Amino acid sequence: MDTHITTLDQFDTEYTADSVEWCPNPGYTSLLVCGTYQLNSHTPDSSGPQKKGRVYLFQVSEKKLHLLQTIECAAVLDQKWNEKSDVPTLTVALESGFISIYTIDNDKEPLLVWKEDVQIATNGLALSIDLLASRTLVSDSLGKISLLDNGTVTENWKAHDFEAWITVFDKWDETRVWSGGDDTKLKVWDLRCLPSAALTSRKHSMGVCSFHSNPYKEHVMASGSYDEHVFIWDTRQMKSPVTDTHIGGGVWRLKWSPHNGDFLLAAGMHNGFSVLDCKVYSQNDQPIIAQYTEHKSLAYGSDWSHGEELGLIASCSFYDHLLHLWKLSI
Repeated sequence: MDTHITTLDQFDTEYTADSVEWCPNPGYTSLLVCGTYQLNSHTPDSSGPQKKGRVYLFQVSEKKLHLLQTIECAAVLDQKWNEKSDVPTLTVALESGFISIYTIDNDKEPLLVWKEDVQIATNGLALSIDLLASRTLVSDSLGKISLLDNGTVTENWKAHDFEAWITVFDKWDETRVWSGGDDTKLKVWDLRCLPSAALTSRKHSMGVCSFHSNPYKEHVMASGSYDEHVFIWDTRQMKSPVTDTHIGGGVWRLKWSPHNGDFLLAAGMHNGFSVLDCKVYSQNDQPIIAQYTEHKSLAYGSDWSHGEELGLIASCSFYDHLLHLWKLSI
């Protein structure tokens, strides 16, 4: 497949950048957020290093990033939009152990308005978020998973021995939840049978830090790990992954392409951003059809635009604190 990558714009986030999410809600797909995480040095009046962050709200028009808003907050670990809400709603995972919930006020121009904070972890960091209608999943640095309904914690259980880097809903089965931890374990949970795991896999050899359930193709889940491998699973048969692709860097985030779920975007930390062709599953590894290496630091946050133009991508990198907007022709 012939592919071509064009960098369209970039923005200096000042703080180290680690999270990018495009808004999926109809009428708002030109909006994206970028989250940052900054570790300050010791100060005379502090007991240790202090962390802080920002949420940047952008609107993309004419293939350029236009900054609409900057929100000062605790350091940001993850962000998710609720695609099922009538008004776009953003939930942000913070190092303070809280999640912050914002809605879009579109009175004159779209701006984020704070709605509420919910404490998830005491003496821990909120690490990842996933949303499904009124429900929210949050993983934390204490190895726990929290399930919320309409902002209220309904379940909280110990899932991993160390950091629970990632947790997601199965988009095709509302009773099933996935999690990955620094203990190298991939776990599947039946919400009706907590706190025992329905399945535990040790196929990854290092910490499991990313999942994405394919919303267009049933029984398809992607997982990624610090071991630099992307696994694609058939959720009906979990003995071994269907395919195993080595991307040359720890896999911090995975995103299926909107509209079809045919391509998989992988943030590969030390090896940039890769796009895997997943229209057909191979017996070995999936073809890597493109690699974006314009970032000069750790590749962390990445996402596809949910607008009509397929292949519009935003990505961010850590130490060089840059947000990039780029176009992949596929």
